[in-house]
Amino acid sequence: MKGFGFSLADNTCLREDADGYYLLSTVPLRILRLNKSLFLLLIHLQEGGGLSEFAGQNPRLKEPHLLRGLLSLTSRGYLKLERTGEIEDYPSVSVIVPVKDQVEDLLDCLISLSGLDYPEDRLEVLVVDDASEGDISQFASSDIKVIRLAESRGPAVCRNIGVANTQGDILAFLDADCIARENWLKELMPFFQAETVSAVGGYVEGYYQDGFLDRYEEVSSPLNMGKRLLLEGNTESTLYVPTANLLVTREALTEIRGFTPGMHIGEDVDFCWRLRNFGYTLLYAPCGRVAHKHRNDPGKMLARRGDYGTSEASLYRYHRDKKKTFLISIYTGLFFLALTMAMLLVNPYPLIAIPLVFGYDVFRKSATLKKYKMALPFRQIAYSILRSYLSFCYFAFFHLVRYYLILIFALGFLLNSLWLFGGLAILLTSIVDYSVKKPSLAYPVFLLFYILEHLAYQTGVFRGCLKLKYFGSYIISFKRA
Repeated sequence: MKGFGFSLADNTCLREDADGYYLLSTVPLRILRLNKSLFLLLIHLQEGGGLSEFAGQNPRLKEPHLLRGLLSLTSRGYLKLERTGEIEDYPSVSVIVPVKDQVEDLLDCLISLSGLDYPEDRLEVLVVDDASEGDISQFASSDIKVIRLAESRGPAVCRNIGVANTQGDILAFLDADCIARENWLKELMPFFQAETVSAVGGYVEGYYQDGFLDRYEEVSSPLNMGKRLLLEGNTESTLYVPTANLLVTREALTEIRGFTPGMHIGEDVDFCWRLRNFGYTLLYAPCGRVAHKHRNDPGKMLARRGDYGTSEASLYRYHRDKKKTFLISIYTGLFFLALTMAMLLVNPYPLIAIPLVFGYDVFRKSATLKKYKMALPFRQIAYSILRSYLSFCYFAFFHLVRYYLILIFALGFLLNSLWLFGGLAILLTSIVDYSVKKPSLAYPVFLLFYILEHLAYQTGVFRGCLKLKYFGSYIISFKRA
């Protein structure tokens, strides 16, 4: 595991007392009990030691298991990944590129693959032509194999055919309208050293930067999974990684029998959920970059967002174990309820409950910290609690904007305060997203695309549910935080 470097996240510290070992996060306010081995490993890393060195000193502890644990803590916000590991033994890799009528894009894609910093004798490239009108066979060479389908069968079938006609231990999927960066494979490959990690996705950035829509898509495209490392196994979580930038072990892909034939939209979501259901771990890392040529025509972009929305019905009908889940405490729920009632009633009186709920929650958490002999200043506890309340409000309002904005404004003709409620929800979520994503756009321009995108997506969701007569997309679950 040479090269991996971890450090404690900001506002996080280690604590030890007679009762055990703990990892304390002050923002958000959380206490995680650790076993002794993990505690000693984190101390070792803080002191500048390496993972391999620690494993050598503790032979009963296996490096892949330790790395999986550290990546899990990183995903949960307790650690920071300072640097990615190095590849000691290069696995054989098959890059599979499905294409249909994107001759110029494919040329750029293949040129980028020819410049990869990866041993040539461990790399093969296969293009699967989904019955394109243009001549794709011209790209065949000693380094690039091309398979042409007589009739169009969709990207899922193309990827399965690609798998059946390649030999690599790792299958790397890339879209024809993507440009791979030089270190694409080298940066993602080391994560496969972690126990049970069998699929790794990387960062998808925007290729075009000139127009307003280009700069919006750079930060808001559904292919962009953000700047945090994410890791999930067989849980209710809906985490997936798009096949525009996805690496999978042949063993895992073979066991789950590849992509579902016939799926033209959402096949990557279905694939990742099935893979996790089989007990494999999916990891997303904000590295291993590829640049995607986003649709820079507003009509085409919005139509595609609507198409993505239609796929939800079939996905949630087939994967009934996956749910949109909110982590919530009773105090967070009361805070949100009071705030919502004040807006809907256009009456400040429900807000009176907020200081009562907030004050009791501060008292309760202070008592819990004292129990664990971890005293924090009142101001720090109060700030952490308020931040968690506002964070839940953002996610709740985002969900409403994402799925119910049209309904909220339609019902506003019956209850005018819903217009105020919907407007404030849009402002809150858009301002947060604008602040976090930092697009190279003026806020009003970002807001316009933001609203149009949500309207297109929720229209697609409803259309897909209506077509299948299944409305599982609207089912949510709550878990106690």
